[in-house]
Amino acid sequence: MSEAAQDVLIGQLERELAYYRRECNDLGARLLRLQEEQSQTFREARRSRTVVKLTREAYRLADGDHPPDEIGVPMLEIIIENALCDGAALLQVEPDGETFRVTHAIGAGAEGPRHPVTIPSPPEFFFTTARTPMEPLAYGLTGILRLPYILWAHDRHAGRALILGNRSESNVSRPFEAGDQEFIEAALSVYIDLMLRKETQFALRGAMAAAERASAARARFLATLTHELRTPLNAIIGYSEMMVPGSRYDPAPADRGRYMELILEAAQYLLKLSDGILDYSYLEQALPSLAPEWLPAEEMLVGTAALVSGEGRSRGVVLRAAPIAEGLELCIDPLRFRQVLHNLLGNAVKFTGAGGLVEVMAETTPDGGAAVIVRDSGVGMQPQDIPRALEPFQQLDPSASRSFGGAGLGLPIARRLVEAHGGELLLESVPGQGTTATIRLPPSRVRLKQD
Repeated sequence: MSEAAQDVLIGQLERELAYYRRECNDLGARLLRLQEEQSQTFREARRSRTVVKLTREAYRLADGDHPPDEIGVPMLEIIIENALCDGAALLQVEPDGETFRVTHAIGAGAEGPRHPVTIPSPPEFFFTTARTPMEPLAYGLTGILRLPYILWAHDRHAGRALILGNRSESNVSRPFEAGDQEFIEAALSVYIDLMLRKETQFALRGAMAAAERASAARARFLATLTHELRTPLNAIIGYSEMMVPGSRYDPAPADRGRYMELILEAAQYLLKLSDGILDYSYLEQALPSLAPEWLPAEEMLVGTAALVSGEGRSRGVVLRAAPIAEGLELCIDPLRFRQVLHNLLGNAVKFTGAGGLVEVMAETTPDGGAAVIVRDSGVGMQPQDIPRALEPFQQLDPSASRSFGGAGLGLPIARRLVEAHGGELLLESVPGQGTTATIRLPPSRVRLKQD
């Protein structure tokens, strides 16, 4: 073969080799793209299966007894198990919208004290990889778990955030990527939904318990009211029948006078009981209409004590007003605050035996407020009974209801009126030694008038 023919054959072979090389490279590129697409499809399918599994396992928590503030840890355990990450945390947004407080954290980065983290313009989704530049946003988010590779989701409407973290991108871990947004947002949404469900569930339980307590209170009230009404009504009816013209009884004039006194006493008791029930019924309407004014504390205390002193003398109880700091004035509603004092003093006298002492006083407190104190030496009560005594229609001892009367409304009315003045009513008691009722008023309702 001539040299020229050889050159032609070599050129043809080189062209064919270049063609097949291009075809091979193209097939290799297509194969690589297919492998990448297959890998991406596999990752997406795996994420979808993970989301389904996480959702199924998480919603089982709804059937448990976890309160809303304790559901975070079991939720994070499910998330870590499905995401195969090293650490995770749930966060709550403060009112400024940029400060995040960690509420629950488990795994790596969960140890040590937790301080609020400020993230200006927090993103709804974010992740870091080995190629992510450490800008302020990435630096702030990775500092939450103190892990370099994080996956973050933030629900602005609910004010909650979820962050996952890894120590590395090798071995079990894999680099986070944009496709993980579906997983972490689904996990955060499920947590928020579970938390809201639990809050609603526990609110319903609380409402049911409150309704049951209200029903029990109504039952107690009806039982107490029936007893309280029956006794004086029986007296009024019985003595009236004895004195009605044509009765088979013929009481002497002296007996008639005594019967009339008993009827009057029973009628007055019924009126007092009705007044107490009406006071409590109209309490919600009366509270917004308080008309406070500055009044001398001594004038208020001494005047109210004088009104109750007659009942004290009839029971053999000494009622005394202790000296009060000169110039002490209180910003109070005269009518309603006098009602508070009257209820407290009346209770003290009622439960103090003959020869006992009831004392009322007022003094300033270290914070600039004032304390009005009613102290007696009466029967007292057990410390655990004090909360019940402040609830309406409560009789701590059925025998007390028969001995002293009343529907148990004096202290609840006093408590609500004191709270309407911005104060609080406190009770301290020792059985057999007496009870101390303290009205604490804030500094805004107290002043010392200078001459």
